[in-house]
Amino acid sequence: MKKIIICLIAVLSFTSCTVSYINTSELRENYEKKVHNTRFLGRVLFKKDIKKKDVYDNIDVYLNENEIAKDFEVVAYGKYTPFVIPLLRPERPRLEKNLLWKAAQKSRKLDADATIIDDKNSFRIIKYKQDECEK
Repeated sequence: MKKIIICLIAVLSFTSCTVSYINTSELRENYEKKVHNTRFLGRVLFKKDIKKKDVYDNIDVYLNENEIAKDFEVVAYGKYTPFVIPLLRPERPRLEKNLLWKAAQKSRKLDADATIIDDKNSFRIIKYKQDECEK
């Protein structure tokens, strides 16, 4: 009986749970909170505040491509899949806290202008097209 219970617990801990929805207001709120919250050691030792401010100021994050008023081209597709052990570390809180931030960071690394969140894990990194008269 003990072996069955141990096997059942092991199987349940390594199975993935599906997330049916993520509230967009929570995504935005957690993104703002993450950008404006830095621990003392991170600020002093690694100058994280400068990097965070640079990403926050220079990268636009959209949840729908209809929000974008400019023409754009897709530079890359990305996916954020956090390490998940369902009983110990569920997927949903990881996505709510980090999806927008990870997408913005990757966009900044690729020297793009913005990112569009497509679904619960996927995002597109975009660059705005310049008009002929702006060149």
